[in-house]
Amino acid sequence: MKDLQIALIVFGVVLVLAVWLYNRIQEKRFLARKEREAKASAAARAATQSPGEETASPQPAKRIEPSLSSPGAGLPEPSFMEADLPLEPESAMPAGEVDLLLDVEEEGIPPVPAEWSDGSVDCLVRIEFVAPVPVRVLREEYHDWSARIDKPVQWLGLDEHSGHWHTLLPDDSGSVKHLAVALQLVDRLGAVSAETLATFVEGMKRLAQRFVGSIEMPETGALLERAQELDAFCASVDLQLTLHVLPRTTPRLSGARLAPLLERAGLRLEGERFVASNQDGSEAFALICRAAKTFPAAHVAANELSDLIFTLDVPRVAAGAQAFERLLDFARQCATALGGQLADAQRKPLPEATIDIIRSRIVELQSRMRDRGIVPGGVRALRLFA
Repeated sequence: MKDLQIALIVFGVVLVLAVWLYNRIQEKRFLARKEREAKASAAARAATQSPGEETASPQPAKRIEPSLSSPGAGLPEPSFMEADLPLEPESAMPAGEVDLLLDVEEEGIPPVPAEWSDGSVDCLVRIEFVAPVPVRVLREEYHDWSARIDKPVQWLGLDEHSGHWHTLLPDDSGSVKHLAVALQLVDRLGAVSAETLATFVEGMKRLAQRFVGSIEMPETGALLERAQELDAFCASVDLQLTLHVLPRTTPRLSGARLAPLLERAGLRLEGERFVASNQDGSEAFALICRAAKTFPAAHVAANELSDLIFTLDVPRVAAGAQAFERLLDFARQCATALGGQLADAQRKPLPEATIDIIRSRIVELQSRMRDRGIVPGGVRALRLFA
């Protein structure tokens, strides 16, 4: 029994030393990689600088205060990186320096796509494991505490063969050595809370410890401040437009007359809405048909309608002004064919002056979004305004 205890103690000491040595090696690799990136960036700037030209010192960024009444000063629109990125050239190890314990080669790891890694919308945590871990196992560990996360989370893994980052689905059967997990900071329910952010960060730390990996994460205090500011901006540009067609010359609107108009305009049935699509398949606007009694939207032709409700989700539409014109044109067709009239969200007659104000407001809000680096109808806008 005494010999067994001694053996266990020796084994424990060796294990602690091995973990310490691994962490030292990982730290050395991380610093070396950062130094190479800094040198490469400096060399690129020097190569593009004209002779005698001096490099301008960076100016401190100004905080953007959102405003409901006037466009805020925006940030330039970033150039988003493709989801699949090639590997950087492999770096040769210095002569005589060999990692016998881990047999890990120094290599360039491609950056996570900017959609998740630029820090403007997400809290990104990166983990590099000692050895590949099955995605299914990681998901099971995450499931134990993910119920307390009330914001969308994106999982990305690096394909070691192709060098491309790809989305990891819950039922993914593969394994990953390089993992990136992004917690979205803002959606239409508001900004991420300190509790949710702390739960996410602590959970990812435990995940790294559980499967032996080094972890990189941003400073959470700055993320909370950024989330509050971004949420205020999104609220200031979040216009969900509603127009009505109401009966005017008849007690009800004829569903039998509406059905052929829907077919000619190419609106497709999605659930209980008829949706007009753009050429790329994205939604332009939608129509809801309402009657005194509930009925399946597929049976619209057999019903008498009390109201047609047209909706346009401005932040989620790529070309808001054009989508509004399509909506307005079709709503007028319906009003003429069904003996109805256009009305605003308060069900009051809609004059041309109000239509002009709405049109200008759409252009203004989408311009502010682009200045902020949020392309209307783009992936980032669809995520923030969901």
